[in-house]
Amino acid sequence: RFALTTAGIATAAIGSTAAAELISFEIHQDRYIGEAGWTLSDASSNVIASMYISSSYIYIGTSQSATYSVGFGAWGSSTAVSGYRTTFNMDLAAGNYFVNMTDTWGDGWAWSANTGLDAFAVAGNIDGGSAQFAFTTGASAVGAFTVVPAPGALALLGLAGLTSRRKRK
Repeated sequence: RFALTTAGIATAAIGSTAAAELISFEIHQDRYIGEAGWTLSDASSNVIASMYISSSYIYIGTSQSATYSVGFGAWGSSTAVSGYRTTFNMDLAAGNYFVNMTDTWGDGWAWSANTGLDAFAVAGNIDGGSAQFAFTTGASAVGAFTVVPAPGALALLGLAGLTSRRKRK
């Protein structure tokens, strides 16, 4: 039998919150941002963040925009030389995620000082600690990374299971 005690419910709630990891993103696009777009999707193909251009406006949204702000501006002293920088954070559950970068001109995100080698960077509690995806040429590039749960989150989930069991005499 399974009986979830108050302590078990609290531990399960803390464990499920702890299972989400704060992941940081930094995107480096060339000066021709009107040609560029990107999406960040989960393993079920749900788009959780994206950037696109519409009617000369740049839209950058995440599923957590109300929680974490999105930074946008020049990469260096001039967008004409170094391009644009977008930064944001998201709480992501453990699992696989996919980045899809596009360029309508078909030359990647490389121009002048921007080589396109650091097009999309991800850091946090992911497999390998960080990942960087290049977009040096072509109309699209993809990347994938895996968010891993922190050891403490797994321990809390284990405690939830132990706490919630009740011995019967």
